[in-house]
Amino acid sequence: MKKVSVIIPMYQAQAYIRQCVLSAANQTYPDLEILVIDDGSVDAGPAIARELAAEDGRIQVLSQENQGVSAARNHGLDAAGGEYVFFLDSDDAIHPRLLEELVGRAEGYGAQLAFCGYGKMDGGQMEEALGRACGGTAEAQTQTADTAREAGVVQAGRAVDAAQEAGTRWQTADQEGIRDWFHREYTDIFSGIGGKLILRAALGELRFDRSLANGEDTWLLYQLIQGQVRSVYCANLWYYYRIHPESVTHSAGTPRGRRYFECTRRIRDGEYQKGRRDYAMRWEIILADQMRRSYESLRRAGERGEAENLRQTAAAEMRHPVFGGICLSDRMLFRCCFNCYPVYVILNSFVQILAKRRVR
Repeated sequence: MKKVSVIIPMYQAQAYIRQCVLSAANQTYPDLEILVIDDGSVDAGPAIARELAAEDGRIQVLSQENQGVSAARNHGLDAAGGEYVFFLDSDDAIHPRLLEELVGRAEGYGAQLAFCGYGKMDGGQMEEALGRACGGTAEAQTQTADTAREAGVVQAGRAVDAAQEAGTRWQTADQEGIRDWFHREYTDIFSGIGGKLILRAALGELRFDRSLANGEDTWLLYQLIQGQVRSVYCANLWYYYRIHPESVTHSAGTPRGRRYFECTRRIRDGEYQKGRRDYAMRWEIILADQMRRSYESLRRAGERGEAENLRQTAAAEMRHPVFGGICLSDRMLFRCCFNCYPVYVILNSFVQILAKRRVR
């Protein structure tokens, strides 16, 4: 049985860290270590993590000065002793069977990357999901792994999920298939490292790029799939992604400066240089959307200086050879956004109305 190193970067997470760590400790997969990387927190998070470590020898708390999430994850990678590494954010949680299933499928297929779907939920929804997964009792979430197993919580969780598993089909992808997953089918899931089980040998010396202000996990996964990587995926929503005011989902619309777009640019340019123009086009569309939403946010916030800087960046973007390949309506909307913003607001409102009608 191969050991799994669960890497949890933590910063100011006192409200969530107990639930997060216990969701890892309560896994049915027994051979694991849980590395909580304290990135210079000044709240009660480190004390809570150390309390849990005192109760469970598989939990370690490693501390560093505040350097950011990429440095914390890199610290965890350097300290990890497992053949597999698994990434879990400190405000998220996982289903008790997730690691057992991911490792089993990865070993069976010879995959270097395994992952599942994720469900976005608030605190109440997450507590309810964990309660169901752990046998229907919210109290089970706060038990230690040994106590949970003795109480039969994990076994009950198996029965709870039987109906879901009956309709589940695991998907596999070879090197070419994983590229299509990344660029087309599961781009949203590949935007985050949370919930990804990766064979340590496949990572080698690859680390998170600390120079990126956003998208550092997407960039690492992009680099990973450039190698001979096979993957398995299950659509079960067994990674629980917490939505709260400080989460990435809520802050994505307010980036600062062109560094926010650097990951998307790198991927776009990498695919363009490799001659994979269709993939490059996909990332050009994402980039244009990111820039428009960012400009809207800056204008609403009254940050004229930042908005002007972004407008100049957009002017350069319109000269990129891939930009001319996106559809005419998107090009017109982009140009209107940065050259005639009042008109853009009106046009975009109509676009949103039409989009909603199509969904209906």
